[in-house]
Amino acid sequence: MIIEVLSNPRAFFGSICESEPSLKIPALIILAMAIIGSASGYMMGELSGKLFSGMMEGLAMITAVSAAITTFISFFVIWLIATTILFGFQKILQGTGTFRRIMEICGYGMVPLVFATIISLLLSGYYIPQADINPIRSTNPEVISKAAASIMQDPALHELSIISTFVTIIFLIWVASIWSVGVETCCELSAKKALIATGLPVLIYIVYTLANLLLFIGGTA
Repeated sequence: MIIEVLSNPRAFFGSICESEPSLKIPALIILAMAIIGSASGYMMGELSGKLFSGMMEGLAMITAVSAAITTFISFFVIWLIATTILFGFQKILQGTGTFRRIMEICGYGMVPLVFATIISLLLSGYYIPQADINPIRSTNPEVISKAAASIMQDPALHELSIISTFVTIIFLIWVASIWSVGVETCCELSAKKALIATGLPVLIYIVYTLANLLLFIGGTA
């Protein structure tokens, strides 16, 4: 079933649209992403905690666990936000999809992002251990602020951020194409309207992400 989402999304969505929307498998897809993504969040949180580990014993572990939990929850929040946006766009374009149907389409369409989170995890496992972070012991706000800003100035983390951004963008384009087929098939929209409903919000997000990346590169150059 999951393979068909990637290889023949039109046939896949054509089959599921004949029955009531089910969120069981889409939720498992998001769960898989959340578990994988939380591992990356743990590594980054642990790194951030090491920076301030000189101020409080055990802070690295606390920060790592907190980051992992936050990352885990964020995937489900993203699913809900993406569903809300797609539902709104397809309604504006006179689509017939219910919120639950759009949530189902959105969840299935995120399958490529499972691969993206795996790649991000591998990249994190490669780059994060290379980061040169020195713990600070000062409680001076200015020192803390500069130390926090220095994390992303680390060459390894700088490169990780750039590569991860482009990996995400590539897979988001794939996701948008699957969403487009799903909305066209299940919501009685033309191919053009379905592409607008799914592609426009993704395009806006990509432009926003690239703008932030350019600011980030300029700020750390």
